[in-house]
Amino acid sequence: MIINGAALRTIRERSGLTQTALARAVGTDRSHLSNIENGRRNCSDELVIAIARALKIDLPAILADPTEVAS
Repeated sequence: MIINGAALRTIRERSGLTQTALARAVGTDRSHLSNIENGRRNCSDELVIAIARALKIDLPAILADPTEVAS
């Protein structure tokens, strides 16, 4: 699964969470989360699911549109 970093950032900010708080909630560090939000890193399926749960959102809300992802 590939995360839409901009959507993730928007939802996280609207939820009132800092990168540090979300990273702690899902068991990663702030720099890794920052890299995900900025499209510099991918993450495991397990981390994507953990992020969606922590934000209390449906998984598709933070997934990238597969038709827009370059092969």
